[in-house]
Amino acid sequence: MGLIVCATRGGQASHRTQKRAVVLAKERGVEMIFLCVVDPSFVGPLNERLARALDDELRRLGRSLLNIAQARAREEGVVARTVCLSGSVWENVEGYLRQVSASTLVIGLPKSSATLQAFGSGDVADFAERLRRTTGVEVIVVE
Repeated sequence: MGLIVCATRGGQASHRTQKRAVVLAKERGVEMIFLCVVDPSFVGPLNERLARALDDELRRLGRSLLNIAQARAREEGVVARTVCLSGSVWENVEGYLRQVSASTLVIGLPKSSATLQAFGSGDVADFAERLRRTTGVEVIVVE
């Protein structure tokens, strides 16, 4: 088994997903990457200057959350890289898995619809199945 990618938003809600990915990387003795995709399009149309500023701020937040995940992995003796991308979550995750020839993706299932999510639980299942079919990557959905 090769590279594990853990798609995460960071923060407390993603802690269980990150923990599962770290345990898996440790068990398999493989490299792992925490991936965060920020999508500023949720605010709707903006002028170019505001769009760039929002993208920059979201990336900054994403990198901070990734640093926390990386520190958690390090505490467990796992070295993890981090990557923050911007744009469509669906397209960026699929493209990144192909780019790095990942063997496994670990993603979380939203616990509730109370907060803004990139996609709901049914969408996660559909996304996981599509990725399995189109990339051949093992997809582990953490509930």
